[in-house]
Amino acid sequence: MRIRPTLKSSLFISPSLIIIGAFAIILLAFNIIVSQYTNRIASEHIDSQFSTFSLYSKNEENWWKFTKNESGYGLTTAYVVLDESEKAIDPSPPWPNPEEEAMTEYITSLYQQNRHDLRDGKMLSFTHESQAYRIQMGTYYGYYDGYMIFEDEKNQENHQYDILVFTNVTPLVSFGATVNQILWILMAGVLLLTLFLMFLRSYKLDAAFKALNAFIFRAGKRETLPRNPAFVYKEFYQVARTILAMIDMIDQAENAQKQFFANASHELKTPLMSIQGYAEGLQSGVIKDKEKCLSVIIHETQKMSLLINDILLLSRMDAANHHMPHEVFDLRELVLYCTGTIETTAQKNNIALQFNVADTPIPCCGDESEMERAVLNILTNALRYAKTVIHITCRQTDEGAIITIEDDGTGISSKDLPHIFERFYKGSGGNFGIGLSITQEVVQQHHGKITVDSSPGKTIFRILLPVHQ
Repeated sequence: MRIRPTLKSSLFISPSLIIIGAFAIILLAFNIIVSQYTNRIASEHIDSQFSTFSLYSKNEENWWKFTKNESGYGLTTAYVVLDESEKAIDPSPPWPNPEEEAMTEYITSLYQQNRHDLRDGKMLSFTHESQAYRIQMGTYYGYYDGYMIFEDEKNQENHQYDILVFTNVTPLVSFGATVNQILWILMAGVLLLTLFLMFLRSYKLDAAFKALNAFIFRAGKRETLPRNPAFVYKEFYQVARTILAMIDMIDQAENAQKQFFANASHELKTPLMSIQGYAEGLQSGVIKDKEKCLSVIIHETQKMSLLINDILLLSRMDAANHHMPHEVFDLRELVLYCTGTIETTAQKNNIALQFNVADTPIPCCGDESEMERAVLNILTNALRYAKTVIHITCRQTDEGAIITIEDDGTGISSKDLPHIFERFYKGSGGNFGIGLSITQEVVQQHHGKITVDSSPGKTIFRILLPVHQ
C-alpha cells in the first residue's frame, strides 16, 4: 500500500527546500563572482608586473631589479626567473631567508609539473603555506646580467628566460571565505527560525484539522450542527459550509423520498381498498351484480398496475447508473402513434383532435419508448380536461423539434401552475399524480425542455428537443 505523505511534513519540507535552494544559488553566484573578481585583480597585478619588467629590460641604464611589489589591494607580487635548463637563477643562493628558498623551490616544481599550461599563457591557482596565489608565465630573450634581463641589440648572447610572476590573493580569498561563513550562518538562522515558526503554526493547523474532522464526524452521525461554524481558517469554514449545504440537500432528498413513498402508498391504498371492499362484498353475497363488481376490480387493478409502472420508471430514471439508449427515431411518427392511441377515447368523449404535423421526418435520438410515454402522458392529461378540442402540432425549427399540445379546458390556476411537475402534488383541482413528473424527467434526459402556459379556457404544453444531425 502506498504511503501517503502528511500535510504537516509537506509544509515543513517544501519551504525548507526553497530556503536551502535559494541560499545555495546565492552562495554559488557569490563564489563565482568572487572567483572572477580575484582572477581579474590578480591578472591586472601580474600584467602590471610584466609591463614594468618589459619597460626596464629595454633600457640598460635602468639597473632596477624586480622584488616584491605591494598593491593598493594589499596583494603582494613577486617573480622567479628560470634559465633554459629550468633552473632558478633569480632568486638564487645565498638565500636571504628560508621562506624565500622554499617558495623558489615550490615555484620551480610547480612549473615543471604544469609547464604546458603555463607556456600557453594560462593563469594557475595554487596554495602554499596556507596562502592562496595566482601564477602566470612570460618568456623573454636576451642576456642576464645578474640583476636584469636585457635585450641584446647585437643578437650575440640571446638566451631564453622564463619569468614566473605570482601574486598573493589571500586577502581576497579570505574575504570570500568570511562572507561564505556569514551566508551559511544566515541560512542556518533563517532556516531554523522558519522551521520554528512553522512548527508553531502547524499546531494551530493541526487543531483546526481536528476540529474539522470532528465536525465531519458529527455530520455523519446526523447531529445538530451550528449554522455558522467557528473555524479560524477561511478554507475550513468554506468546507464546513459545504458540508452543511450537502446535509440540507440530503435532508431535502430524504423528505422528498418520504413524501413520495407516503403519497405512493396512499395512491396504492385507494385502489387496494376498493378491490378489497368489492371482493369481500362478493364473498359475503352482499353485492349481487357480479359483472359490475368484477369490472370495478379490473379497473382498479389496472390503475394500480399503471401507478406501479410509473413508480418503477421514476426509480430507474433516478438511479445513477441509468443509461438511456441512443436510437434514432422519427418524432413525427411518434406523435401520430400516440395520438392514435387516444383517438377512440376522444371520440367517445366528443373531443376533436386537430393535427398539424410536418410532412418530412424529424429525426431525434434517445429512448423512443420513454418519449412515447412522455407524450402520451400529456395527451391523456389534455383529454381529461379538454371540453371540445385538442390541437396537436409537431414541427422542426431553428431551435429544434417542437411538440405543442393545446386543450380548451378550464385551465390551471396560477397557484398550481409552478408545481404541476412535482411528484404527487395535490392542487386545488385534486391530485396531479406523477405522470407529468415522468414527462419532465424524460424530456430533460433527452436534453430537451418542457414548458406550460395556462389561462382560463386554454392550456398549452410545449416540448423542445434537439434534432439528430
